[in-house]
Amino acid sequence: MNIFDPQSGFMRPKNADSTWYEPFDPYHTPGFVEGNSWQFSWFVPQDVGSLVEAVGKERFVARLDSAMAKSEKVNFNALGDNFTKYPINHGNQPNMQSCYLFNYAGEPSLTQKWARAIQEKYYGTGPRDAYPGDEDQGQMSAWYVMSAIGLFQMDGGAATEPYYELGSPRFEKVTIHLSDKYYGGNTFVIEAKNASRENKYIQSAILNGKELISWRFPQKELVKGGKLIIEMGNSPDKDLFIGD
Repeated sequence: MNIFDPQSGFMRPKNADSTWYEPFDPYHTPGFVEGNSWQFSWFVPQDVGSLVEAVGKERFVARLDSAMAKSEKVNFNALGDNFTKYPINHGNQPNMQSCYLFNYAGEPSLTQKWARAIQEKYYGTGPRDAYPGDEDQGQMSAWYVMSAIGLFQMDGGAATEPYYELGSPRFEKVTIHLSDKYYGGNTFVIEAKNASRENKYIQSAILNGKELISWRFPQKELVKGGKLIIEMGNSPDKDLFIGD
């Protein structure tokens, strides 16, 4: 991490002689395009575990949680494309994964809380506010669809052994019809019992008859077909997903 500053816990630009650029302000320091240090510092999708370790778990969770709360006031959007004003801007690529980072820091209930909050507050219902951000190649609608059924992939499935991560499903039942050409035409069912606007927290999860002790499961389990049964409730279960 050549541009990570362990003291501040942020990514920072350097001068030609490898010294830190001064003065440093995570909101306004130059060197970032369509974002700021606050936003880009979270964008390490290939190795989130090392990012959590480098920042420090407690600081990581507290800082990200407070950023979500601050940005919720403007529906997680950088109003007027003012990228430097807010810590979290869901409307641009470097921040679209942010709420799922809590999983990696041992706080899956916060992933569930903030993934659902973004579903509720960022996405509208009309031509003016449906996607009030950067809908390049359908990425924002894809984020919503995946998050609404309760799944996400931090690295876009690019790992040698890809996983699906759990968020906060909002539909009581979803059936995924897998491709005949690639996956034998199987189906994968996600059944989220008691899912509702209030019931956004996972209480238990069973994949093909076996209890999930982790907030993620191998992609190969989904593509071979089967069923994921999730029990939803209105309060977080801090003892859930102790594995991984």
